[in-house]
Amino acid sequence: MFNESEYQMMWMIYLAAAACAWLVWWKMTSWIPLWYVREPLWLIMAILLFTPVRVDPMESWMAPATMIFLLDTVLDTGDNEARMLGDLALAMGLALLLYLLIAAGRAGWRHWRQQETAHAKGHYKAP
Repeated sequence: MFNESEYQMMWMIYLAAAACAWLVWWKMTSWIPLWYVREPLWLIMAILLFTPVRVDPMESWMAPATMIFLLDTVLDTGDNEARMLGDLALAMGLALLLYLLIAAGRAGWRHWRQQETAHAKGHYKAP
């Protein structure tokens, strides 16, 4: 097993590689013109890359949930698939709920600003 400095070094290497992978994903999806399609794709990839979970519930060691799920599923190395999938689903659900609140706020802000601009230019017609 790793000692503490090796463990931290592995996390730094993983986070640097995951950040590079996320930036590539960001660039690959930047051509999508609809922000309400493009940004959730960015969020989903960030959750898949950056969600840490405990490898063993009794220990303090953490690992990326997607990597543990893939190792347990493909190589049949353990029985953590359901726990990792649950943790990923929880993180995804919370992140998407928060994103929906932010997107609704953004849409409301744009609508309010459009109405304010119409009032300022005198183009607004009362119902």
